[in-house]
Amino acid sequence: MTLTQYDCAEEIVDKIRAVLGNFDGYRALHADGRLFCGWFQANPDAAPISRAAYLTGEKTPVTVRISKGGGDPFAHFGNTIGMAIRFYLPNGRFTNIVMLSQKLFVVNSMPQLQEMLDAGKPEVAGGPMNKEGLKTFIAANPNTAAVIQMRKQAPAPVSFATTAFHAVHAFRFMNSESSESVARIHFEPVLGQEGRSVNDLAELDTEILFSEFNERVCKQPVEYSMILEFAESGDPINDATALWPEARRRLEIGRLAIVAPITEEEIGDPVMNHDPTVLTDGVEATDDPILQMRRGIYEVSAAQRSGGWHGCPFSKAASELTGEKSHG
Repeated sequence: MTLTQYDCAEEIVDKIRAVLGNFDGYRALHADGRLFCGWFQANPDAAPISRAAYLTGEKTPVTVRISKGGGDPFAHFGNTIGMAIRFYLPNGRFTNIVMLSQKLFVVNSMPQLQEMLDAGKPEVAGGPMNKEGLKTFIAANPNTAAVIQMRKQAPAPVSFATTAFHAVHAFRFMNSESSESVARIHFEPVLGQEGRSVNDLAELDTEILFSEFNERVCKQPVEYSMILEFAESGDPINDATALWPEARRRLEIGRLAIVAPITEEEIGDPVMNHDPTVLTDGVEATDDPILQMRRGIYEVSAAQRSGGWHGCPFSKAASELTGEKSHG
């Protein structure tokens, strides 16, 4: 039976929170983040690849959420951080690109994700993750072991402004003639990349990368080049744990500029659910099972931290209509 985007979504979010910690009002993953605004502008090389509205060459307004990895919003930064970009399109819709500072995800299927979460489940509810269980799981799953090893060797960030971000999944890009290319998305810092040891970063304040980036952006825009890495025949396009050969063609198709801090209140969206499957004409998802399942997981996490529609004014009216107690 083919799994849908919503199969086991609540179960998976509950398992993530059991392993990484349950913090009310926060996302299950990348719990701590900050919002910024800016613009994106494609260059002439983009149009032959995709007809997507944000790749036409006109400046497109964006909001950007930068985030700490993991589920504990009060933890120190590690060597994995995140960036989620929302493009506000001329037709009133939006599309998202969600990225990590790591090139790959740690599992490549829903069953493998569930197995990993079960292995890491604390032996006592609310206790620390089961590290021995995770070691056993990693030893039995070579693809995960390879990604974990790569992540361990990756340097920790010096700044969001000098970190490259990667969408980890492949996407299908269609141009005006419906010619298709499959590519992975990377955003590379114009300032160049810098790194340091995880231990050095762990000794600093838990807010250090947020405060540094905020101060930097308030002085001048921070820019990134959007790079597409193109798949060739035989490359795994549905496996988020598999790299492609280094020789694959890469093409810069645009520039992102982050220019100022912004708040959820200013944006007008208190949830800011950065679902990577919210796409637009000219870009389509592959059959990557991890990408496909993220919609349901993101929606569950968003509803849990915000109350979903129960937090809306209609909640009281709905309760009166049905005779149920209000959840608001």
